[in-house]
Amino acid sequence: MNRPTYEALERQIIAQKETIKSLSEDEQQMHQFFDSVPKNVKIIELIKEGNEDVKDYYYRYVNKSFIELVGKTKSQLTGKRYKELFEPIDSYWLEIYNEIERKGISISYKNKKTTNDKYYEIFAWEIQKNLIAVIFADITKRKIKELQFLKDKEIAEKNDRIKNDFISNLSHEIRTPMNGILGFTKFLNDPDLAEAKRKHYISIIQNSGHQLLRTIDDLIEISKITSNQVKVIENEVCLNNLLLELFTVFDLKAKENNTPLYLRKALSDKESFILTDAAKLNNILSNLLENALKFTTEGSIEFGYKKTGEYLELYVKDTGIGIKTSRQKFIFERFTQEEKEIKKQFGGLGLGLTIAKENTKLIGGKITLKSKKGEGATFIVTIPYTPTQYKLTTDTSEQTIEDNSKHHCKILVAEDEEINYLYLEILLKDKINLDCIIVHAKDGEEAVSICNTQPEIDIVLMDLKMPNMNGFEALKLIKEERPKLPIIAQTAFSSAEDIEKIKAAGFDDYISKPISEEAITAVLERTRKRKEKNTLK
Repeated sequence: MNRPTYEALERQIIAQKETIKSLSEDEQQMHQFFDSVPKNVKIIELIKEGNEDVKDYYYRYVNKSFIELVGKTKSQLTGKRYKELFEPIDSYWLEIYNEIERKGISISYKNKKTTNDKYYEIFAWEIQKNLIAVIFADITKRKIKELQFLKDKEIAEKNDRIKNDFISNLSHEIRTPMNGILGFTKFLNDPDLAEAKRKHYISIIQNSGHQLLRTIDDLIEISKITSNQVKVIENEVCLNNLLLELFTVFDLKAKENNTPLYLRKALSDKESFILTDAAKLNNILSNLLENALKFTTEGSIEFGYKKTGEYLELYVKDTGIGIKTSRQKFIFERFTQEEKEIKKQFGGLGLGLTIAKENTKLIGGKITLKSKKGEGATFIVTIPYTPTQYKLTTDTSEQTIEDNSKHHCKILVAEDEEINYLYLEILLKDKINLDCIIVHAKDGEEAVSICNTQPEIDIVLMDLKMPNMNGFEALKLIKEERPKLPIIAQTAFSSAEDIEKIKAAGFDDYISKPISEEAITAVLERTRKRKEKNTLK
């Protein structure tokens, strides 16, 4: 036999309310009626003092369903106060009873959530003064299923929107470079095309091809990650060299955007030999640099690393548009960018950061973000430091001394332009094969600090035009503490007047930009001879 629905039961009770009131004198008949109801039923007598709200109630009647619900017998319930039997009354129920008692109305609630995280269907009315009949059912399980269904539906709809946006965006990201390739290839067929235009069109075709290739590479990479087909291949890699190669590639892109790019290295070349998956590390940093270049139109970009305990913290820092706090937890999700408006403006599939995060996890690291809207962003990739060649031991202090003594000298290069510093580094180490340690200062203040804290600095190559503190100001402060330290001016100005100004300031020598191999060799040789002469004195 089918049970009546709650709605049908409610209609039946409403139709019989007056009859039920009259039956209050014949409780036996009333109880028989409620015993037939397939819901939880209780008749309660309200306890209140004067005009105060209901504080408690007696059980006057409970049906079989209610008895099964609470796990007590009818005799244990009937005539007893709620507070004698159970915990303090849920304010949710008291509100219902007070409203019925004050207004003399029936109340019907459906799917009303209470403080105990339960959902009920409720129908209650006043039989007579302070006597209330309550019919209710716990529908929590049903409600949870409904809510889960709605949640799943919402997620499915969101995923559909993401997929549709992705397909639309993918079409755009493929068609745009293809249009450039096909269109400008057609222009190349013009026999009267000027050579300058031909070279320009070829450049456009090449750039479009690279753009298309990046899109395809991202799709392949995310597909491999999703299907767990990515393998980690660890090998020995010089981190400094890897970063230098990245700098060489991305500095060209940065110059096209008129965005200065800086590189910071924390370890010597020997110390920077680590065991890791070089390809994945390259992929991680490439994606972060691509992201920084895309969203930085003013200011600069800096990348590099520092050593923190047993870990290396690689970072890419920009002064771009930044990411608002509410969006930062979603930034590594696939197919997402900071905002739709930004996606329209800057393009891209929104896969780069996802790939970076997944590859970081694969090599045993983690990636974090620090950002404020309008103030740029810093992505930090933390990986274990696993040196493979240059690892100091605790055997004796002699080993440390021996390692440092291998270097002929220690040179400080004070230069704010990263490309100029890298040029000097290659020139000194690779071209003239100078056995030295090179330290980098990005401005005059940093140069002063390094000279004051590192007495082993032998020579300073000082750029004259630097932010915060220029070369002349730095020279004065350094010479006050270390008057015999050779400081060589790097200058783009080589007039007689400029040279006199440099000499008058107290520089030991100067070298003109662009710096040649012969020029740097000559100035270092002059410095060496002066040092030897001063030693003999």
